[in-house]
Amino acid sequence: MTHKTKTKVVVVGNGMVGYKFCEKLALKPEFNEFEVTVFGEEPRPAYDRVHLSEYFGKKTIEELTMAPFEWYLEKGIKLYTGDPVQNIDRTNKTVHSFHGLTVPYDYLVLATGSAAFVPPIEGVEKDGVFVYRTIEDLDLMKDWARFAKKGAVIGGGLLGLEAAKAMLDLGIKETHVIEFASRLMPRQIDDQGSQLLKNKLENLGLKIHLNTNTKLIEGKERITGMLFADESHIDVDMLVISAGIKPRDELAKLSGLETGTRGGIVVNDTLQTTDPYIFAIGECALHKGMIYGLVAPGYEMAEVVATNLTGGNKNFTGFDMSTKLKLIGVDVASYGD
Repeated sequence: MTHKTKTKVVVVGNGMVGYKFCEKLALKPEFNEFEVTVFGEEPRPAYDRVHLSEYFGKKTIEELTMAPFEWYLEKGIKLYTGDPVQNIDRTNKTVHSFHGLTVPYDYLVLATGSAAFVPPIEGVEKDGVFVYRTIEDLDLMKDWARFAKKGAVIGGGLLGLEAAKAMLDLGIKETHVIEFASRLMPRQIDDQGSQLLKNKLENLGLKIHLNTNTKLIEGKERITGMLFADESHIDVDMLVISAGIKPRDELAKLSGLETGTRGGIVVNDTLQTTDPYIFAIGECALHKGMIYGLVAPGYEMAEVVATNLTGGNKNFTGFDMSTKLKLIGVDVASYGD
């Protein structure tokens, strides 16, 4: 009797979408024909980044965790945390990790997500300046906020407003929101909606600055203030940058996969990259010129790849980007163009 060898699947990235792919694959009847290995960069299993701001309130990291280590163990999935993949050998179909592991694959799923985009502002490296992305970032913010009196957030988009709410929760009574565009959440809502939102947020105590471009972050080693392009100025001792995301496509680039001019790993309708054995899902994937920065399309991508690997036939057809957001206690919905 010959044993059928299992199909080796390696997942690079253990964020929400990387985890969701494992969950969806594990639900398929053919799952026992697969051997799955997952590499994550962060020191813990995947957690809910969408509700990250609740970590400042009542939620613990355990409550935000999507599945504990035991879940991977039960499913027979090998999970390596704190060990990012550093290169892909497409000829021999292996990946090499930071800690020196070499793992072969039949299929590779890139779920490397995105990183915070930090605008090139002078002084951005000073103490007291944070990005809003991981649990570790939040821990650093919590520690610093104990001694901060005035805070600011660069970015009036979804995450920026979440970060501003987090600052209020941390007890920083004077919090400014700095937005380069002429309205808040410029990608989701129109002028009228933005004006309503602005009024609501101002009632909560946030100070909103629109059409504002930051020129300089002041202070010697730590931040003391911000100077804007129109020469106006505010005093702050803590700043959070939440000015959008950029796809993590550096690993794909390094291995010669096609990426977009503005970033993102180019995929077709089955989410294959320019190498048919490598897929990309979530915020690192560029499908028909689009990067989807929301979690729902990422989950749909995970389903497409899990279906196709188990003999099904499914295409990713784009995604309805209408969103309903519970923002700082304000309900915001967006739909249409």
